This record gives sequence, C-alpha cells and structure tokens, in this order.
Amino acid sequence: MAEPLSDDVYLPPLEPCLKGETVVLSWKLVASALTDPSGHRQSSRAVIDYLTDPLVQSFFTKPGSAFDPPGDKTPHHAAFVKKTAAIHVTPTSNDKYDINVIKEDALWLSKNARINEIAALRVVVIEFQSRPQNQLLGPISNQDVANLREAAGVANAQTTNILPGFKIGGTIDAAEIQANFEKADSRKRRIFQTYLDECCYYAATNDYIFTLMLQESLPTSPTTEASREIRKSYLEAYGMSPKQPQKSPGDTPTKTFHALVTQYLNLIPDSISRSQAPIGNISKDEDLQTEELNVRWVQTWLTEALHRMIVVFQLLDLSSEVFVSAQVAQQWFSLVSAFSFLDQLQGFPDSIAELMAPLQCLVCVISLSVLNLPRMMAFFEGEVDLNTDDEYLATSSVLEHIHDVLEHAIDIGSSYAVPVLFAWVPVVHAMFSSYQERAERRDAIQNEKAVENYDSSTQMIPSLGRRNSAGSITTIDKRRYDDFLINKSLDRDFRRVQHLAVVVTDKARVYDVIASMSSYLGVSDGAIFPASIGSRMRITFLDLLKVTYPFVGYKSEPVYSLLAVLSGGQGYWDLSRPNNTPVDQDVLTLALQDEVIVESYFHQALNRFPYEFIPFLTLCRILYCSPNLTQESNHELIFRLLQKTPTLTFTLPDHFNDYQLAYEEDNSNGFQFLEDLPLLQPVQSRKRTTAEEESFIIPAGTYGRFIVDEGRIVRMEYEHSALALLGKRLDANLVANKYNLELGVLSTEETAEAISLLATLVRMECIRTDVSDEKSAELSETALAIVGEASRALPRTKDIISVVCDTLDSLLDGEPESQGLNALVACLQFLHAILPICPGRVWSYMSRCVILSNQGQGGRLARLVGNLDLSDVRYEFLTSAVRLFSSLIDSAMSSSVRRKTTTKTNGRQKQKYDVWLGVSDKIVTQISLSIVRAAMDVLESLSTWRFSSDLDRMVLVRDVVPIMDNVILYTFSMDDVKSKTFLMSALEPAAKYVIDSFLAPSAGSLRIQPLLVTLVAATQPFGRTVYANRTEAFAAQTQAVLGLARSLVRIANYLDQPSATVEHQLFKATPFVARVCACHDAFRGPAIELLEALVISAGKSTGEPPSLLGYLGPQTSRSFLQLLSTLDRPFNQAQEVNTIWRFFSTIVRNRQQWMANCLLTGKTPRDVKNSNSKPTEASSSSALASALDRLASISKIEESEALSILDFITSAQNFWPWTIFTLQKNTNFLAELRRFVRELKPSAITSKSNTLQACNEARIAAYIAEIFAMQLFHLRQIGKADTFANELTRDLDYYLRDGVAVSGYNRGLHVNFARNFSNQYTGWTLDNFKRTLLEPRSLGVDFYYALAFADKILGFDPGWIGPRNNGFRSEMEKANTNLSLVDAQISLYHAWEFLLLELSTCLPSSETLKKHSLQVAQQCLEANEETQSHDQVFERLAESRVNLALVLVQRVVDNAPSAGDITQLLTALWATISSVQEPYTLENISLYRTLLKLLYVTLRAQARSLTNASPDTHGAGLTAATVSQTVLSILDLVVAKGFRTLVSLVHDSQPSILPSDIALLNAILQACLCIPGMDQNQTQLLNILATHDAVQAAVSLYSWADKLADQGDPIYGELSLLFLLELSRMSLVAEQLACDGLLNHITSANLATYLRRSNVKPFAESIGLQRCYSIWAKGIVPLLLNILMALGTTIAPEVAYVLNQFPNLMRASVDRFEPPDDGRRRDRNDRDYITLLSVSEIHSLALMTRILDALRANNARDIPAVEWDAAGLTESVEFWIDRRKLLRERLVTLGPREAEWRSMPPSDPAKHKQYENKLEEKVLEQLELVRLVLELGVEE
Repeated sequence: MAEPLSDDVYLPPLEPCLKGETVVLSWKLVASALTDPSGHRQSSRAVIDYLTDPLVQSFFTKPGSAFDPPGDKTPHHAAFVKKTAAIHVTPTSNDKYDINVIKEDALWLSKNARINEIAALRVVVIEFQSRPQNQLLGPISNQDVANLREAAGVANAQTTNILPGFKIGGTIDAAEIQANFEKADSRKRRIFQTYLDECCYYAATNDYIFTLMLQESLPTSPTTEASREIRKSYLEAYGMSPKQPQKSPGDTPTKTFHALVTQYLNLIPDSISRSQAPIGNISKDEDLQTEELNVRWVQTWLTEALHRMIVVFQLLDLSSEVFVSAQVAQQWFSLVSAFSFLDQLQGFPDSIAELMAPLQCLVCVISLSVLNLPRMMAFFEGEVDLNTDDEYLATSSVLEHIHDVLEHAIDIGSSYAVPVLFAWVPVVHAMFSSYQERAERRDAIQNEKAVENYDSSTQMIPSLGRRNSAGSITTIDKRRYDDFLINKSLDRDFRRVQHLAVVVTDKARVYDVIASMSSYLGVSDGAIFPASIGSRMRITFLDLLKVTYPFVGYKSEPVYSLLAVLSGGQGYWDLSRPNNTPVDQDVLTLALQDEVIVESYFHQALNRFPYEFIPFLTLCRILYCSPNLTQESNHELIFRLLQKTPTLTFTLPDHFNDYQLAYEEDNSNGFQFLEDLPLLQPVQSRKRTTAEEESFIIPAGTYGRFIVDEGRIVRMEYEHSALALLGKRLDANLVANKYNLELGVLSTEETAEAISLLATLVRMECIRTDVSDEKSAELSETALAIVGEASRALPRTKDIISVVCDTLDSLLDGEPESQGLNALVACLQFLHAILPICPGRVWSYMSRCVILSNQGQGGRLARLVGNLDLSDVRYEFLTSAVRLFSSLIDSAMSSSVRRKTTTKTNGRQKQKYDVWLGVSDKIVTQISLSIVRAAMDVLESLSTWRFSSDLDRMVLVRDVVPIMDNVILYTFSMDDVKSKTFLMSALEPAAKYVIDSFLAPSAGSLRIQPLLVTLVAATQPFGRTVYANRTEAFAAQTQAVLGLARSLVRIANYLDQPSATVEHQLFKATPFVARVCACHDAFRGPAIELLEALVISAGKSTGEPPSLLGYLGPQTSRSFLQLLSTLDRPFNQAQEVNTIWRFFSTIVRNRQQWMANCLLTGKTPRDVKNSNSKPTEASSSSALASALDRLASISKIEESEALSILDFITSAQNFWPWTIFTLQKNTNFLAELRRFVRELKPSAITSKSNTLQACNEARIAAYIAEIFAMQLFHLRQIGKADTFANELTRDLDYYLRDGVAVSGYNRGLHVNFARNFSNQYTGWTLDNFKRTLLEPRSLGVDFYYALAFADKILGFDPGWIGPRNNGFRSEMEKANTNLSLVDAQISLYHAWEFLLLELSTCLPSSETLKKHSLQVAQQCLEANEETQSHDQVFERLAESRVNLALVLVQRVVDNAPSAGDITQLLTALWATISSVQEPYTLENISLYRTLLKLLYVTLRAQARSLTNASPDTHGAGLTAATVSQTVLSILDLVVAKGFRTLVSLVHDSQPSILPSDIALLNAILQACLCIPGMDQNQTQLLNILATHDAVQAAVSLYSWADKLADQGDPIYGELSLLFLLELSRMSLVAEQLACDGLLNHITSANLATYLRRSNVKPFAESIGLQRCYSIWAKGIVPLLLNILMALGTTIAPEVAYVLNQFPNLMRASVDRFEPPDDGRRRDRNDRDYITLLSVSEIHSLALMTRILDALRANNARDIPAVEWDAAGLTESVEFWIDRRKLLRERLVTLGPREAEWRSMPPSDPAKHKQYENKLEEKVLEQLELVRLVLELGVEE
C-alpha cells in the first residue's frame, strides 16, 4: 500500500493554528489569490507551496476528493486521531481554545456533512480562525443603527429607512449579539456555512487551475513567475508536458481531456441532486434547518456544478478535433434533462436566481461542444472520418437519446436548449440527406442489377457520381446513424425536423436567445465569465451561426444575433478594460479569419451598405474592437476598407434615368450610367460648392446592378471613402434643406451608429498607441488620420469634430427621446475618444456646450436625467457624461504644463500644431468647476433615483465619486497653493468647491448619505465566484467612497480647516468602516487609511479627541483588532502589512488611549476588568508581542515591513513608557537588533549598488538607535543600565561610520537637474512638483517629487523619458532616491545623537566611549565643513551637530583626555570656524555662537591637557607649537576681529547681537591666554590687537556704556573692562594699556560719575547701580592691580590717584565686613550679607594698598596715600574667619555659578573637612589671604 501523502501543508499542526501563529490557507483564500488582479497574492510563497503540494494536487487530479466521505478505516481517520492527539496539541482548555470542543465540532461536521474527519477538522479550524471576520459581518446592533441614523442626519427616521433605498434592521443589543454568537448552535451553523463556502471555493479553485493549465494564464490575473511555476507543476501532475503548446489541436492530449471530462461529468449529478434536496436530507441536525442556510445550501451546490461545468467546457473546447465518446454524450445529455429546473430559479433569492443565466449558458455551450458542429459538418462533407467506433455519432441509441432530450426540453420551454436544438437540425438534415442519397444510389444499383439479370451481355459499371455527403464517393453501405433515423421515423419524412426548425426560429426565437446569452459573455460590467472563457463560448455560437447560415440565409435576425455574439455586450466604455484573451482564442479575430463568416455576413452587409446602413457599420465597429494589437492586425484591414469602399448600394432616384443596360447576356441586371449622379448636391440657391468640398458624384460610365427585380435598389461599382461620406452625410443632416440627399436623411439611430463608429475607431487607435512601444509623447497618427479622413469631404471651415459638436448641440436643443439619447451618448463618446488627440477642441466646445451649467445657465444634464426612474438609455447617457467629465478632469491635470509650455524639439521632430491652442486657464477653471457641480448634483440625486439594477448604481458611484476625490488630490498633492506659479491653479476653485460642499458647517447630510449607503452596502457579504466584473464594480465603488472620505479628512487636516461635521459623521460610521475590512480584502487598505486619517485629525484637536474604541464598541473593536493582527497572513504582502502597522502607530501616537491599550496589551478594558492580570501586562496575542516576534527575525523580513514595525515600537516607547519593560523581557529581540546593526555594511558601499537599500538600512538603524536609547534611559532610572550600555559599545561601528555625516546628498545632481528642468519647461521649476504633506510618503523613487503625477503631466515631452530611458524621469527618480537617503541619514544622525548622549550619561568614565565621543565631535565638525545645500534642513542639521559636539566635549573634558585627541578636535573645530565667512549675520549667528562655546570648552580642555602632559611625552613639543599657532589664529580672527565687529554692531544697535556674545569672546580670550607658552607670544598678541584696534574698541565701548545701557544696565561697561582685564594679564599688553592712557579713560568716562555715588553696592535698589559695583569689583580693581603689577613704581601714582577718585567705594568695601554685633546702625540690604565678589574686592584692594604703601615708602612725594581702613578691615576679617557658622549664614550667591559651587563639595573633602561646600571654601581661602596680606602690611 502506498504511503499516504503528508498533509502538513494542507492542514498545518493544530496548536500553532489555534494559537493564531499559523493561518490555514482556506480554499476561499486560495481562490482570492488566484483572482487577485494585481497578481501579488498568487506570488506569495504560501500559495505556491500550497498549490504545488502533492496532497493538494491530488484533490485536483482526483476531482472532489478534498471532501471524501468518512470512514473508520480510511487514512483520514487515522490522520485525525494523530493530529488531535495530546502529544501534538495541549489537551486542556485555555483562554484561546478548547481542543475537545474542536474535536467534537469536527466529528459533528463529518457526520452531518458526510465528509472525512480531516476535511471537517480543517473546516472547523478555518471557522475558528475566521471568527473575528464572522463577528464583523454579523448582525448590526441597535447602537450601530443609532450612530448611523445620527451620521445620516435622520434622527427621527424609522429604523429600516435610515438611508434612502437601503433597508437596515438592527434591533438587537450588541451584548445580545455577542451572546448569540458564542452559543453552540450558532457556532455549528457558522461551521456548516464555512463548509459550504469551502466547497464552493474549492470548485472555483479547480476551475481557475484548469484555466491556468489550458490557457496559460489565470482568469483575471496577469501571467507571473508564480503562475508559470504552478502551471508547470500541474501539467506534470496530469502527465502533460509543460513545453507542449496547448493551442495546437494536433498536440492537445485529447484522451486525457476526455477522461477528465468523464470524471467531472460523474461529479455534476451529485451537485445537482444536492441542490434539489433540502439540508435535512443530508443532516438531521435541527440547528441547520434555517432559511438562510437552505439558500446557501442550494447556492453552494449550484455554484459547484457551475465551476465543474466550466472545466468540462474548456476540456471539450480544446479537444474538438475528435467527437466525444458515446458514453460522454449519453452522460451529458442525461444531465441536460436534469437541468430542467433552471428556468424555475427566477423566483428564488437573488443569490440563487443570478446563477440561472450562467448555468443556462454552460448547458447550452457544452451541449454545442458535445455536438461539435464544425467537425460534424466536416464529416458529412467528407473532409474527416470517424477516428474510432466509440465516437457518439456511431451510436444510434445515443443519437436517439439526444433527440429525445432536446425535444423534451423544447416541449417544457427550456430556453437554454433552443440553440442546441437549432444546432441539431442541420445535423439531422445532413444524416437525412446522406441517408436519402444512399437510398437512391442503392435503388439505382438494384435497378442496374435487374437489367443485368435481364440482359446478361450488359455489364454493370458503377457510376462515379458526385461526391456525396456521407464522406465517401461510391459507398452505399449502411451508416450507424441510420438506425436513429429509422427509429425516429426520420428516414422518409423530414417534416418533423423542419417543424422543429420552425419552432426554434419563430416561436422559441433562437436568435434572441443566442443574443441574450452572448450579451453576458463579453467584458462588460455584467459579464458572467472571464473574458477568455466568454470568448470561447461565443465562438461556439459563432460556429452555430456559420453552420445554420445555408438554411436561414442573410436575414435581420441572424445578423443582429451575430452582432451580439461578436460584441458580447461590450460597449465603448469597455474598450479600455484589460483583456487577457489570447489572440487565437479571440472571437473577433477568428471571425475575420473565417471565410464563411466574412463571405456570408460581412461581405453581404458591405454589399447592402448604405441602403442597409446599420449592420455594416456595426460590424466594422465591433470587429475593430479586437484586442489583437499586433502590426498585421484587423484594424488596418477595416480602416482600409472604410477608406476605399468598393461599392455603394442605394435606391436610384426616380428622376434619374440616364443609364443603359449592360451584360444582358449574363442576365445579371447590370447597367451603366450615362450621366453623372451627384449624391449630395446643394439646392439651386446654393449650387456652388467650395473647391475643397467633395460632392460625391458617381461619374458617367460607372457600372452597377439592380439588386432586386422590382424596384430601383442598385449596387454601384463606385469606390469611395465610407468615412468621408459619413462625415459629409452627418454634416448634411444638420442642414438637410440645403442639399438634395440622394441617399436620404440619416435617421437618429443611423446618426448614433455613425458617430459611435468614429468614436470607436479613434478610441481603439489611442489605446493601441498607449499599449504599444511608441512613445507616449506622440499622438496616435492613425487616430488623427481617421479624423482627417472623416473630415476630408467637408468645407474648409468644418471638420468631423465640429460636425459632431453641432449634432450634439442640435440634439440638446430638442427633447431627445430614446434614439435621440443614444445619439447623445455617441456624441459624448466621440468627444471622449478625441480628447487625447484634440484636447483643445474638446475643451473649447465644452466651454459653450449647454450640457453643463456655464455662466449662470443651468445645464441640460440635470433636465435629461431628472426623472426618478432612470431608464437604460438615460442611465447610459448619464454614465457617458460622467465618464467624459472624469476624463476632462484628468486632462486638466495632465495638461497643466503642456498648456503653457512650448516643447523644445530637435530638427527631426516637428510639431505640426499645438493641440492646446486657444485653451486658457479661465476655460479650464470654468469647466472644471461646472463638472464638480454636476458631479455633486449626481451624488445628491443618487438617493432619489430608481435604478434598473444594483449594478447600475454601483457603476455610477464608481464613476462619479473619483471625480471629486481626484480634484482634491490633483490640486493639493503637490506644489504650494499660495505660489504665484501654482501648477494646478486651474483646478483650485473646483477643489475648494468640493471641500466646502462637504466640510462647511451648513453642508448637511444629503451629500454624505450616498457615501454612507455605499459603506453600509459594502458590509453585506458579496462573495461571488462568477460575475467577476460585477464584483470588481462593487469593490471599485466601495474603494472610491473610502478614498473620498479619506481625502476629505486629510485635506481638512492639511488646510487646518474646521471639519467637525464630516469628522463627526465619519466617526459615527466607523463601525461600518471596520466591518468593510472583513467583507473584502481589497477594502482593507483604504478602510484602514480612512480610520488613520480620522485618528490623526482627532488627535490634533485641543480637547479630548473622540474615542475610536468608543465608537466601534467593545465587540467590534476586539474583532477588528483581531482581524488586523493577522497582518495579512498567510500572504504577507508588504504593502498590506505596512498599512496595518502604520495604522497601529497612528493609534499609539494620537491620544487614543483605550485603543492603544488594546493594541499594546491585547486586552480590551472589559477584559482587564474581568481578569486578575495587570492592566499594562501584554498578552502573547497583542500587537506589541507580534511586533517583537517579527523583529526577532529582522534580517529575514522585508525592509519596508521592518521599518513599519520599528516605527510602531518606537512610538509605543515614546508615548507609553511602560512598554519599555515589555521590551526588556524579550531579550531575543534586543539581541537580534544588535546583531543586525553589527552586521550592516557601510552606507557608502551599499549606496553604490542599491541606494534604496542604503536608505532603508539607515532608517532601520535610526529606529534601532532610538529603541536602544530609550532602553538605556529607563534602565538608568532603576540603576541597571551599565551592563546593557557596555554591551552596546561593542556594536557601534555602523553609527561611528555613518551616524554623523549626511554624505548621501548629491548637490551636483540636484543643482543640474533643477537648472535643466527649468530650461526644458520654461516657467516651471522642480518646486512645482514637490509633494505636500497631504498624503503619507515612504522612502523611494516617489519620496520628494511627485513622480507619478509628473509622469502624467510631462509625458507629452519626449525628453521626459529620453531615448534610452535617460531623460528627466530618470533624473527625478535619482533625485527622489537621493533625498530619501538624505532623509534616512538625518534620522540616523538624530537617533545616534540620542543614543550617544544616553551612553555617555550611563558610562561617564568609559575610556572607549570617551574616544568615541571625541571622534563623533570631530566628525560633526568635519561634516559641517563640507559644502551642503543652504536648505533650512541642512542649516538646522549643522547647528545640531555643533550642539552635539559641544555636549560631548563638555562631558569628556573633565576626564583628562589626551592632548593629541584634543589637538585633533581643536584643529577640526578651527577649520570649521574659519570657514564661516560672515559669522554675525542673522542666518549664521546662532550656529557661530554654538561653535564659539565649543571652542571655549575645547581650549580649556587643551590647556588642561597640555598642563598635565609630561614634557618627555613623544610629540608634546610639536603639539604645543601647533596649538600655539592655532591659538594665535583664534585670537586674531575670533577674538580681536570678532570683538571689533561686535562693538561696531552694538554701536549700530543691531538687535541680533547680545551681551553674551562679548562675554563669550572674553571667555575664549581667557582660555587662549591659559594655554601654556602663550606668554612667549605677547608681541604677536600686541600686533593682533593693534591690527584690529581692539583696545580702542573696548575703551570706546566702556565710554559709551551708559548710553548703550539696556533698561538702565550698563553691562557693556563691565564686558569691555573684563576684555581689557584678560589682556592685562600679559605684562607687555598691560604696559601698552597704561601707555594708551587707559586709567585716564576709566576716571573720565561718564560711568565714573555713577561709580562715585554713595549707593553703589552689590544689593543696590537698581540694576544699574548693581552693575556699577560689578564694574568696580570685577573690572577696575583687578585691572588696576594687573597694571600696577606690570609697571610698578611708574604707574603707582596714577593707580593711587584712581583709587582715591572713588572714596565711597573704598570706604564701603571695608564697612561691608564690619561685625554684626557692632552697635551702629546697619544697612540690611548690604551689610548683613557677604559675597564672594566683595571678598575678592578687598583681596585685590589689600594687595594694591600694600604694594602702594611699599612703593610710597621710597617715593612719598609722587605717590599719594590711599584712604582705606586696613586696620579695621583686619579685625573684621578675623571676626568672620573665627565665626564660620555665622559666615555660612550670611554668605549669599551672585549668579548661577556661585549657586552651583554652593551645592558642590569642597575640592578636597578629606583635607578641608571644616568647609561645607566649595563656595565657602573659596570665600574663606580668600579671607585668609586678605588677613595674611594685611598682617604683613602691618608688620612692615
């Protein structure tokens, strides 16, 4: 016994499935993948693996075996036991599932559905996984109904009439719905319903697989590598070679096909019998006996039969070179009799009734395929013989059975059998003819034998005779079908068959039946089958018409039936619909290649044209629609025929008798004209025609023939252009009284057909141009030629376009009825067709056309469709108008540049004329506004119109809603609306009209109602495996409505326009938006984007935003999130997954706390309330857990998905800090992220080969850095960051390489592209194509510039694509990709900044991190040196880099970095600073300040490192020399020059200059002078100061300080003196200052007057007086000391003089320290407090006075005595030193630095235990020094 096939793919292990880790690929999902129009789903690895699995393939090679019946001894039972065993699945129940319930349900289903246990178990698991979807598609609660009523603005309406035309029943509470859902009987019904769905989709998948095998492509999907792989696998499984071309009949494996036909025919009876019996015949469970399930039951088995019949038809169709066997024919026609119930399906519910037409079509075409008419006729004509005796034609009993079945079907009125019986008539006739001929031959031979017997001398010689119809010339043997004729009494009497023929043609109206069936077999919206299958079915009908033509002839009925067969219901608007029918299977191509069809119908119609006007034109129009777009196609043949039509048939005028008979001997009624006959002659008053006008004169000598013996209908051999004649006749029709029309006036119907032909010809040529390899910039030459040919005979002032426009005007002026509306439709189609080639003409006409409301006049459109009942023709007119309007809006967008630009062409390119000539923006604006108004009227009327079918409403919504959506998107998706050269300025008024119509507070609910109706309708199950185009229309209308709603919310958000009304309405409708996601996979993306837009908009509100969870309700929100949490498994399409993750991120970021908690914890608030777990504890099913699990294999998932997930996690970290702890528990996640970053290659290398990959890697690395930083931040709060931080330091290579330098920016690319673009498109710049923030954008080729729009707008220019795809388009792609890289690198920089700062905080003493920090700081400076764009983004980036470098250096300098490292940093920093040309301009000053701060910190670090460095250190001398030169350069350019510049700007009252700028220069000067060895460069310093006149600038600033005071604060006086103070530390500079008369300036300046006042003190009442004290204590006193120290005796008199100039300050400096126990009155504002500054003041004064005293001892005459109470101060100082506690109490801080010192411990706590803080330490040290100085002075 063969080993059973593994079922792990078909039904994966249960536990992962029940936990939600694995999604079972149901037949429904497989079918949806195989019908995915994009082809993406079928390319999923899961689908390929599933369909190529041997077990799954066995379900197709053995049809129906997927649901084999149960049995204890079958392998299925053993597999069931194994899969549900405790070793494979947890046996105990848990919060997710109960395996015992699963097993019980599976056994229950196996019993009640009579299927095997594995199939039943699979169905139960599928239902288990589909519960969220089933809940969303369940009953509507009364809460949802109440919300909907409020959204629709009908609060008082009845429950069932909330929305017009749509009944809603919702009277059950949500909790009750949930309780019902969880009941066991409800679950079983869902399981059984799932089983029915699976049966249905299994049959559909079977159908699709066979279509793929036999036609090399899936029904509605393009051919992909995946489909080729699947097809190859199945051909091998069926034993057929994939290399074998299935198209060639000789190579078709006929035996295999017929064997498969037998297999499927054996299955169909079971499907039919099940559909006829109620569920109770199969299942005895009373829970299943519901009306809904009974309907689904019938629908399922009829659908199953339908798909199996499609397979049968395809197999028979491809094996038609052999008759089917007698068994197959007998079996099939037995089934035909079983289908007698089909006509009764009309009274069933719609879901069943709509299967009637497909089944009838299939019964009919399969019957015709079984009869095989082409081969049958070939057999009777002797062209082929029977291959085997088994063919059905050789079995009389089968023939009798067929005959009986057909007769019975006709008797009971089965319409589907009428064409079959019609086909049976020629078959029986051929049998009868053969039988009669052989009987006659037999009689003749018998007579000859009698004569031979009578006259023995006569020898019988067989006559050759003619070739008879039995396939042999001489045979007269009995044929096997003779018994059939004899038994049915048809051997002698053929009248019964003739009677049947009369019945089917006259009574049963066979041609109407064929036409009716064919109308559903094309590519229209109502088509039943895929285009390729429908085409093959119509070919079957074509064969029938071809075979029956000899019996019927050329009549109106077969002709119009032929037209229906060829068109298949396809109209003008279906021409652009994708059609993947192979050329050799296209009915139109085969019809034109069929000599019989061409001769019997086409040439006949031609010979009768234009006498019989419509058939020939309709045939040309339909045949021209062939999808065969190759060079040697039918299009050229038909066009040439219309250009050179050989004959003309018409009624000869009674007045014309100038002809003579010809060829009388042939009796052909021939004649010859003797005079010219003008066909269109002007009346006498206007007899002259212009020279260019062609009057169509049949010249004398032309031969013709009378068609009929009586009458004057003639066919003339007159070659002419039918197109030109049509144009002329259409023109003459407008002024019929001005011409003698020998061909008559065109009726309205003929006018419509003529214009429709022209529209179709032009449209097809435009489509050919679009899909061919021709450049899109070129207009269709053939289309222009068609227009030119139709205009050839018209006057110079007219062409066919003006004629059609005039025709349209004349029709609109009247009151057109049915035919008139058809002509209107044709005119609108013509305008649509010529729009691509003559847009200017169409726009110009529309500006005056009365169909739209123009300039205050109401449009005729509303009047023509104003009835409540939309008849078919009015509906066609409305949809045609709407589609034309939509194309005009598209045209307005795509022509926005073309209308105003003259294309630059080379010598070989000649533009004949400007197709946009004469169309101004005013016209476009006016028409666009009228269009959106008309569209809005249509939208509002949707609620009141009564449509003939739901499909009509769907199509109208699908067509009208995108007009409004596109206007918004086209206008606001790119460029700045406020720009003078706004690209879409012509559409702006229309867009604002749409926005105001919906968003205005007074908008009301009338316009939103149709949108709500569509949303609610979309929540009703619409799963169909037939009528694919109808399903597509349903999906398209829903997507259109969701798109418009999304655009409205986004545009309100983008424009900051109040949108409370529409936002409130849409929030009320969110339960239905959520339900839409479950209805159809195609809706999920648009629905999620709408919810995302709503959440973002609500999140920006100032108050509490509406709660999405609250509006959805607990049950709906839970199911919705569970549905989304599948994350498009098992297909895993990146786009779908990214949309879901982006929505999750939006929820987390926008104050949706309840929904966010649900996402992050996997629990609703009700779950948390009912459980004992923590509210913030995440479950394994939460979105956060799923994200972490996916990122645990980040290297294996797509980069775009990784980006989306990381965005979600970082958002969760930033907005919900408790998620950090969840992340910390998942060590695999963090380890994988570290590994990923560790293995990243340098961006510079990656970007060379794949720029987009480099973008994604940089962005991923940025997210990872952000995650790491947040982890460190939170770990640091709990003191556990060290370990993780140390681990991270080993994985920073990528960040160290690429984290700072945004090296991706290609400046040359952008500059050249912008310049070349502006040159090519004069008046436009690249800024016009910048994307706005209306829609989210992702990294890639459409990131910054709107490439998709540019394709449409600039496609007219050959230079856009370029000769070798090297045009502007490729440049825009490169620019977008480059800017994507830049954006990603900027994000990487900021994340790296965040991470590095956090690391340096966590590991302050790490040597590795110190080096990294200095390296990054240097990188920041080097990156800023590189020339970048002056864009604001790069300016902010440069400033951010400097700030980062500053912070990093500040953190490193206190940890003794090496002198070499600091020198490298200083060199890089100086290079950056020196590159700033004008540092104090407004745009540079902010960055320059930061650079100077960094310079100060670096200089301090440099000074410290050089001071601490050992002289013996290698390179120390070289380093010191290098540093000295750099410092001198700094003193030159930054300090001296900068100080001079700042003083000038201060004098000029420059508002951007602050006092802190000068203070910063003072600090840098101080740091520079602290560099070891600078005292050796005093001469250079003096030269630098002299060069820039810095000292004079400082003195000047001091002198003007009182005038420049800010609110009375002379701060510049202090700053200038501090500058001079720092310089005075150098002895040579101090000497120069004294020589320059600095002391005189100090005493003579206006500030000196203020300084002499008695109330100058540290705590004075005004800020000015306080500043004066600072000037004295900080500036003057230490400056005098420095000068005195430098010059000694020479300057001593002046110093003493200056001190004596300020007696109040000298006295106050002593009084300030008097002990508090002194009885004298004290000033509490001054003497109660001691400051560090006042201690420094007395310290300097003590030194000066002691030095002056010493010098005065030798020169008392020149040096005056200084009045200063040194003795009193000595006592006071000793007092404060001895009373530390009191000093501590009275010590006050001045400034933030002293406050910081007060909070710092002493410098050496062990040594200075008596000091409590650093400030106290400094004060006491200085007091000790003061005492020491004063005591020494006293002793001396």
